[in-house]
Amino acid sequence: MLRAAPDRGPWSRRADSGGSDTLGENAVVPASPDDRRVLVFASVLVAVAGIAIAALLFFATGGTQDTPSQRRPLFLGLSPELTKKIKDGGPLYFASPFAGNGFWLALEDGQLVALDIVKPGTKDCVAKWKDSHQAYVDCDDNDLHASDLDRFQITVGRLAPDSPNDGVYVDLRVRSPAPAQSGGA
Repeated sequence: MLRAAPDRGPWSRRADSGGSDTLGENAVVPASPDDRRVLVFASVLVAVAGIAIAALLFFATGGTQDTPSQRRPLFLGLSPELTKKIKDGGPLYFASPFAGNGFWLALEDGQLVALDIVKPGTKDCVAKWKDSHQAYVDCDDNDLHASDLDRFQITVGRLAPDSPNDGVYVDLRVRSPAPAQSGGA
């Protein structure tokens, strides 16, 4: 039989040792079967939720589909909208979906051009657009003109029967040298 701990007054509290003759605050109580069922149910629920999230991510990212080995021209949008955005806010940057360098989409003499972000003759000197300069700057903060950058082939129009008439496509496989280097512009 358990007996209560003697009252030592409100100011003289001492930790309960949890001994067998007293049952106080720190006594160890074994888990009941209901507690075990709740723990098992919660653990199974968390495991099922984890598997469901993993499956969702697997299918959302393409599952077992192979990555495209055949690069194709990349659809950027419709010519009127892209032209308006560039006129309103400057060149547009696009990241390459093929794990290469991105490019700038800009206007040159009223025509859309896709400019390589890497300065010609370097491996990693990236050209950035600076609104304050209204120009591109290289990795040394020197101003660059669009004619100093290599270009990718741009196509405006239909590439397939179901594509829009004014679609803009860039082909990252077809590069031409900067006009300033080839003697043009």
